Amino acid sequence: MEVDLSYIVRKVGALYHQYGVKSVTMDDVSRHLGISKKTLYSYVKDKRELLELTIDAQLQKHIEMERELNERNLSALDELEYVWKVAREILQNMNPSYQYDLQKYYPLLCEKLTGFKTDYLYDKIKANLIKGKKEGIYRSELNVEVIARMHAAQQSSLTNSKPEDLTYFVGKKIFEELFIYHINAILNENGRELIKQRNFFQNI
Repeated sequence: MEVDLSYIVRKVGALYHQYGVKSVTMDDVSRHLGISKKTLYSYVKDKRELLELTIDAQLQKHIEMERELNERNLSALDELEYVWKVAREILQNMNPSYQYDLQKYYPLLCEKLTGFKTDYLYDKIKANLIKGKKEGIYRSELNVEVIARMHAAQQSSLTNSKPEDLTYFVGKKIFEELFIYHINAILNENGRELIKQRNFFQNI
């Protein structure tokens, strides 16, 4: 079977997200890809390198999403909806063991991923809050810096979370609740009327 490195990284990244990192061996990977271990090792020297490649692919996906958002120049509310749908898709297939395995067995790679997400989250939330205030749908008295840093700190705190906490917080349902909480906390009356007209929560 002919494969290339990008195909391997994409397929293995999905495996790690679904089952966690520790439980997926290189034997599992080669079987899943339908290639021999010898072929697999012709692309990567070990599991750590393969894992790092999947993390780099995640980071690249965030960068591409940022580029697409900038090109589309969406409203603040449409931007939130777009990010929400992408995050929901990721979380639907995310096993809490993934984050736990990263922080326990590959702390430097975990720091690389979490550090990027923390900075990305801070930048995106801050920019979105500024945009929403300018559009007149977010509360004018919002402290943009405090809210952006608070959400970034939440992302960073996952690095040192206990397994039971990760199981609770890294999940689609919890993310839904936090997302709805965030929107309700930042909207002014104009914003509330807008989401009512658009049936916003029914659409997401």
